[in-house]
Amino acid sequence: MDELRERYKSTTLRILGSFQTLEFCLKLYIGLTYRVISHCVGGKIHFGYSARDIETSSLGRLLGIFSKLNANDDLIKRLNKLREDRNHIAHKSLLIAMGSNYDIGALKEADEDFFYLEDEVAECLSLTIKETKNVRELLNVLRRNQK
Repeated sequence: MDELRERYKSTTLRILGSFQTLEFCLKLYIGLTYRVISHCVGGKIHFGYSARDIETSSLGRLLGIFSKLNANDDLIKRLNKLREDRNHIAHKSLLIAMGSNYDIGALKEADEDFFYLEDEVAECLSLTIKETKNVRELLNVLRRNQK
C-alpha cells in the first residue's frame, strides 16, 4: 500500500503543477489581451488594466476574466469544470494520503480519477496555449502595422 500512497502523492503534486502552469498561461493570455485592447484604443479612452492587476488572482477569478475575453465556449466550459477538481486537489487530496490512518479506498478510487483528470488538464492547457499564441500573434501584427 505504500506504493499506492506514494503514487497518489506524486500524481497529486504533478496535477497541482499542471494547474499552476494553466494559471500562468491564463495570466499570460489576459495580460496580452489587455495589451491588445490598450493598443487598439490608443489612448482614445482610458484603459488602465494590465497584467499586474491579475498577478495574484485565483483560478476562479482568472477563468471569470478569461471568459469575458475569449469566445472559445467549449474551452471555457472545460476550464470551469476543472475548477472544482483543482480546489479538491489543492485543499484536500494530500490530506487523504497523510498520517497513519489514511484511506486506502480513497487512494484506489482517486488513482483512476486522477488518470483522467491529468489528461484533461493537459488538453486544456494545450488549448489555452494555442489561444495565447493567437493573441500574441495579433499583438505582433498590430505593432508591425503601427510602424
